[in-house]
Amino acid sequence: MQPKYDEKVRKRAKDLYVVEGYTFAEIAECEGMPNDRTIRRWAEKEDWDAQCPSFTAEMAIARQIVKLSEKEHKTDADYKELSFLIKCQCDLNKSHHAPAPKVRNTDNQSGSSKSKKKGKKLKNDVSSITKEQLDEVKDTLLYPHQQHWFENQEHRTRFLLKPRQIGATFYFSFEAFYDAIVNGRNKIFLSASRDQAEIFKANIIAIAKEYFDVELSGSPLTMNLGNGKQASLIFRSTNRNSAQSFSGDLYIDEVFWIPKFKSLNDVAKAMATQSEYRTTYFSTPSVTSHEAYPYWNGTWYRKVMACNDENFEVDVKHSNLKNGKLCGDGIWRQMLTVDDVVNSGFDKIDINLLRNEFDKQTYNNLFMCKFIDDAQSAFNIRELQKCIGDSGKWDDFDPFWPRPLAFKPVLIGFDPARTIDRATVVVLTLPGPGEKFRLLESHDLTGNRYQEMADFIQSLTERYNVQHIGVDTTGIGSGVFEMIEDFFPTAMPLHYSPQLKTRLVIKAQQVIGEGRLEFDKDYVQVSASFMNVRRQVKGENIIYASNRTAETGHADIAWAIMHAMIYEPLSGNSSSRKTRIGIAA
Repeated sequence: MQPKYDEKVRKRAKDLYVVEGYTFAEIAECEGMPNDRTIRRWAEKEDWDAQCPSFTAEMAIARQIVKLSEKEHKTDADYKELSFLIKCQCDLNKSHHAPAPKVRNTDNQSGSSKSKKKGKKLKNDVSSITKEQLDEVKDTLLYPHQQHWFENQEHRTRFLLKPRQIGATFYFSFEAFYDAIVNGRNKIFLSASRDQAEIFKANIIAIAKEYFDVELSGSPLTMNLGNGKQASLIFRSTNRNSAQSFSGDLYIDEVFWIPKFKSLNDVAKAMATQSEYRTTYFSTPSVTSHEAYPYWNGTWYRKVMACNDENFEVDVKHSNLKNGKLCGDGIWRQMLTVDDVVNSGFDKIDINLLRNEFDKQTYNNLFMCKFIDDAQSAFNIRELQKCIGDSGKWDDFDPFWPRPLAFKPVLIGFDPARTIDRATVVVLTLPGPGEKFRLLESHDLTGNRYQEMADFIQSLTERYNVQHIGVDTTGIGSGVFEMIEDFFPTAMPLHYSPQLKTRLVIKAQQVIGEGRLEFDKDYVQVSASFMNVRRQVKGENIIYASNRTAETGHADIAWAIMHAMIYEPLSGNSSSRKTRIGIAA
């Protein structure tokens, strides 16, 4: 007997969930799909969440948790989906220890609970959560390096340099929730994008619900502590206008990727002026020319009245900061490498696997806290930072629509894998006069077969009005290109040569220098990717490369974006371009 829904339907549902971030309800609304209960059953059986890229999955889940938690009149389906998403969020952060026991609120846990029964239920009531209960969850959830952070949170200012994906976002979410309840201090999170801010908020909502059965909502998220006391958790993106008018403990993440850090920091620090409040900076490294670097190495302190040494500088070698150290400028610093966290007991990273996937320079930057030497980079970090935008302000775009940009034209760039390199496909808007190239989607297709890559790109042409697909055909991309030509005959083959690479880079330099590129999601990877494209002298010529070895490379997103951008002539006028059906681009 044939199953009601064949493998093609299941695969499409899985792609929508894993790759494109659709919720079960949204997938169910697509043509030919079963109800969300069936899709959820497929996801649980096949463990779709384990197959999601952790960053993308976490953002998609966080966004939906925040959206549902703010909904005033929830249906049963909303509660079921919220419960499932919270479980997924907690699973992303779960340690190797046994699951933390759920602490349920009972009437005898709070002296005022009986009186509340007769009246209206108090919103965001955390008065029944005790320090002992929080400690029980803390001891279960946190890894050793996170426990070390917890033990050193009393410092007025902390600055952590860290590798990717070691649980910092989750940890500081928990720390903030813990301290807000125990000590009643407000918390302010400044993130470079709305999506990242929502991860902090979703983590706190998930912790409260999963381990204490308390539902939190609101913006700011104000918790009632009992006896009329409150503590507010505030989540903002890092722009000067939003980072004002609040006071509390301050958390600023990915500081080395924040544009105009100095002006933002001057405003933000005022929020933690009172001596009871603390400031925490944490980030992966970018380049030594970034405005935050003098704050990391201590040279900023030379301008402070209390400093009597014009040559003051902090020893920022790993050997000095590995275990954390309170430095002469009053900042507690720690530099953690991936080796440090894995050796301490963090079991979510396989170092040997990472070494097989990244070249030495990229590995050192992402996982060993080495800053990028941008002296030979083909792109300027300050110009790239000006390209960081807010996709929430793109009124014409919604990734959850069947046609995310309606019928407006887009460009696709594909940078295929070489041996075990990363394969990346991006979707950019095709700008009209006065408009920008906007990065709408970026997908990692590493590990897929040729046909699966081609099928995925074809699915993009079904959702967007695609005018151009640029494909690197130098290596294995030629095989995928032939399949793409079957459904998109005008796809552009890009066989790499020094001349073509120069043309690609010059076009991107022109666009970025004029501020005509805008990206939000995964902005850290995009900036780092472009920074890794470097000038090299070969004979009497300057050529461009990305330290791409036979094993792998890191500039795949940058090259994919350039493969899309090249559709527009160097003049910036694409009006002469025609699509295969004769409509002006």
